[in-house]
Amino acid sequence: MKSSALKGVCAMFLEFPPSPILSAYVDSLLIQEDLSRNNYANRSPVKVLPTAMTVIGIQYGKTMSVVEAGTTKQLSTSGITGMQTTFREYVSTGAIGTIIVRFKPGGLLQFVDYPIHEFLDSNTDLKLIFPPQAVEEMEQRIQEAESAAARIAAVNNFLLAMFKDKREDKLLLDLAVQISKQNGSISVDQLAKQFFVNKRTLERQFNQRIGISPKKFAGILRFQHAIRLRKAGFGYLDIVEACGFSDHAHFIREFKSLAGCTPEQFFGTEIQPELARHFNEYKAKTFYKPIMYQ
Repeated sequence: MKSSALKGVCAMFLEFPPSPILSAYVDSLLIQEDLSRNNYANRSPVKVLPTAMTVIGIQYGKTMSVVEAGTTKQLSTSGITGMQTTFREYVSTGAIGTIIVRFKPGGLLQFVDYPIHEFLDSNTDLKLIFPPQAVEEMEQRIQEAESAAARIAAVNNFLLAMFKDKREDKLLLDLAVQISKQNGSISVDQLAKQFFVNKRTLERQFNQRIGISPKKFAGILRFQHAIRLRKAGFGYLDIVEACGFSDHAHFIREFKSLAGCTPEQFFGTEIQPELARHFNEYKAKTFYKPIMYQ
C-alpha cells in the first residue's frame, strides 16, 4: 500500500493492490478521501484525461457530478466509466471519498456479460450491470467501514463475488501490449500483418473485448506518451517526431481533441496541481502508465 497526504490540506491518497486472484485483470485500487468542511476537491472541477483503462468509481460521503456540455449531472454512488475518447470534468458536491478500481485492458470482461465497447464514453450505474442487492451491500459496507483498508476489502470482496474467470483471448491482449510498447505509434495495418490476422476481424474483436477500436486505443496511448515526454522536458518538435505525428499541426489537432485544449494551454496551467501530482505518481502495473488528471 502506498500513501500520501496533501501539504496543508486535509486529504488522503492511498493505493492498494487487487486480490491476487484478480491481479491479471485489475491494475490497482486507489482511494482519495477529503471529508473536511473546506473540501479541496470542491474548489474546481477535476479534469480527467483519456486513458487506456476502464474504471469502476465508488463514492462515499457526498456524490460526484460530471460536467457535460455546460450542464452538471449527478452520478450514481457507484458506476463503471468506460474508456474515454476525450476529457471529462468531475466535481464533488461536498466532503467526499472516492475509490477507483483500475482495470487492465480487457480486464472488465472477466466481470460483466456485456460487450466492453458498450461502456465507451459513458458512466453506467453499477446496479444496472451487477445484482443491485450486491452493489448496495458493498456500498453499505464502505459507508460503515472505519478504515481505508476495510473499504478496499469490501470492494475486493465484491469483485471476487462478481468474477467469472472466462477464457482469455491471448491474441487481443498481445495486440494491446504491442500497441503499448510502441506508445501508440503503430497502425492497424501493421498490427494485422505482424499478427497474421484480417484487419477487419482485428478491429471488430479488439473493439468488443478491449472496449475501443485499435486506432483510438493507439491514439490515446500516443497522447499519453506525448504528455510524458513534455513533462520530461522534450520540445514539441521532438515530440512530433518521437510520437509519429505527420507535423506540428497534426499533433495540436490530435492533442486538442483529447485534452480539450492546445498543448500550450495544457502545460501552461494546472487546474489542480496537487491532486494531479499525487494521482499521477501512481504508476500502473501494466505497460500503460496512465496520466489521469491535468
